[in-house]
Amino acid sequence: MSFSKEIKKEILAFKLDDDSKCLAFLSGFLNSSAHVDINEKIITLTTEIEEASIILKSLLKKFYGYTPETLSCAAHQIMRDNYYKITISGETSIRLLLDTGCAKIDNGSIVRNFDVDEYLIKEPDTLRAFVQGAFVGCGTSSIKIDSKSRLSTGYHLEFASKNYAFLSGLGHILAQFDISAKLVKRKNLNILYIKDAEQVSNALALMGANEAVLSLQNEMATRQLRNKVNRQTNCVSANIEKTVSASIRQNDAIELIVQKIGLESLPTDLQNVALLRIANPEESLEELVKLATFKITKSALNYRLNKLIKIADKLKE
Repeated sequence: MSFSKEIKKEILAFKLDDDSKCLAFLSGFLNSSAHVDINEKIITLTTEIEEASIILKSLLKKFYGYTPETLSCAAHQIMRDNYYKITISGETSIRLLLDTGCAKIDNGSIVRNFDVDEYLIKEPDTLRAFVQGAFVGCGTSSIKIDSKSRLSTGYHLEFASKNYAFLSGLGHILAQFDISAKLVKRKNLNILYIKDAEQVSNALALMGANEAVLSLQNEMATRQLRNKVNRQTNCVSANIEKTVSASIRQNDAIELIVQKIGLESLPTDLQNVALLRIANPEESLEELVKLATFKITKSALNYRLNKLIKIADKLKE
């Protein structure tokens, strides 16, 4: 199951315990995903979450005594998800649109309202319910949890809709909870997205998806640990490569000195270092200091080995 589905299922398990929350949730859901034909008095909603269709039907029964028609669509070969198409028709559709602020009366006519109805979301609880409905309707996340591809994906939560005014209003609602979201145009859709990991976590907490927050926090910790291990591994590899490269240069220099002028031509301190390196051609400076039978520091050893390299360079010339 995708992380998006997990979030939606957890949201839908959240109890809507009063009418104002129910209407705010319905408003977010309808604004984000409903296809509306006011003239024909038809509302059509499509969701891949069965629980969403069940809750929608129960709320319509509760408020209007209406049971909508529901059609289950077979899974697509690529998407592999079943879809539930819900149709609300007749006067109930108009009442629902007016009650949720998705329609308004203008000069005696009922017209579509694309703005967020602020009357429905006066309180923090109704704001939360509205965001919950919006995410269930059009929310997605690209975050991979417990996936081998986790390192190639970022932390991303978004709401996608053709309704620009709705997403703009949703962005202002999120801002009231210090959640920063950006609104952009992508092909024929408007996208309101949240990208920062902490901001995504705050948005999930706002929607009451506490299990999803824990999963995200664990994922963040896992990625941080993996990145740290990778950095350390890369650092160790780089150090090993550096040590090997340096030891090759030093051994080559000493070999040239032996061939050209002999070690006996060198001062005693350089002879000792050269013999130490010849006896231990692959060891690091730290190990050479430990293996030395004479007293020497790492910096002094490095200095003398570099001096041998300079002598060899002069001999080459």
